[in-house]
Amino acid sequence: MSNILVIEDEESMGEFMVTMLEMEGYKVDLAQDGIAGMDLFNKEHHDLVITDMIMPRKEGFEVCLELLKYHPAPEIIAMSAGFPEYLNFVSALGVKYTFEKPFDVPEFLRSVTKALSKGNRNFN
Repeated sequence: MSNILVIEDEESMGEFMVTMLEMEGYKVDLAQDGIAGMDLFNKEHHDLVITDMIMPRKEGFEVCLELLKYHPAPEIIAMSAGFPEYLNFVSALGVKYTFEKPFDVPEFLRSVTKALSKGNRNFN
């Protein structure tokens, strides 16, 4: 079973993400901001990190910058509501999957499957 870390400060969106991904058979951890997310990432193995861009304490682009320093870097899905420039920024850094909220759920789940099939499973 794949383990996914969702970093999302909006409570209802975080709960939606966890429910949706658990219904697909994934184990999901949820963090409310970038600092808590990186703490969880450094304590537990995660096959995929899904992060919001605009959050308190540590923003998503900062999380992406940290995660991309790992060798190999984990697969990342970045999301944002109304800030496409942040998504463009992290894409230029190497994040392959970005979504503007609200997103198309089937397309999002296809990206989750694709990201998890990359095989980058041993980065912690």
